[in-house]
Amino acid sequence: MAAFIDEVFDPYYVATSKKPLDYAFGQIFTAPAYYPHQKLEVWRPKNFDAKLGLASDFSITTAGDAFRRALPYFVPPLKTSEEFITLKAKPRPVILIQPPDPVLLQIKTTGYSAKVVRHLCPVALVYSAADGAGNSKFPPDFVDRVRRLEYRQFLFLPKGGPILVDSIARLDEIQSVAENQILPTGFALTEDVREVFRSQVSFFFTGLSGGEFAGWAALLKA
Repeated sequence: MAAFIDEVFDPYYVATSKKPLDYAFGQIFTAPAYYPHQKLEVWRPKNFDAKLGLASDFSITTAGDAFRRALPYFVPPLKTSEEFITLKAKPRPVILIQPPDPVLLQIKTTGYSAKVVRHLCPVALVYSAADGAGNSKFPPDFVDRVRRLEYRQFLFLPKGGPILVDSIARLDEIQSVAENQILPTGFALTEDVREVFRSQVSFFFTGLSGGEFAGWAALLKA
């Protein structure tokens, strides 16, 4: 029995359609992904005309009155309970969890203020496990344990297809990305890997339907 999931399943990736209507679970895209903030920072204007509600010349601050400002901005528009949050982001590979549901397009919302259709795609962020020179960013033992499916929140992605270096997909970092902001790579996880990942997603978020994932984890650990 092979020791690692990427040795069991080879190839790991398969070419797929780039058409939006064909988007499905397990396909690989690139998308602008933000780093979740550990410290809340917001953009606040250095210049603010309270009469006109005109704000300008913004800078980063750790405002003590975040989300409870006294006055709204009209230009740019921002309610007193809203903020421009400071986030760092970069384009990175992502695995599609769920494309937008086309059925929602049939819901008539004329005359109502809330949106049903937001054209968002939940995706799992992919982080490189090695640098460009091939040096591991993580302890080798940790990476090996990921390759043996010992962590339900991590999936190992070997170098190949759209993945330039060995990487790790993180289910504890799911983000919703606008459909028009994801760029198809033309690749997806192969069917076998996709089914393991589907089971892993269900197990991580619900604790249910993890038989496929748990079964392979047990075999790889043996």
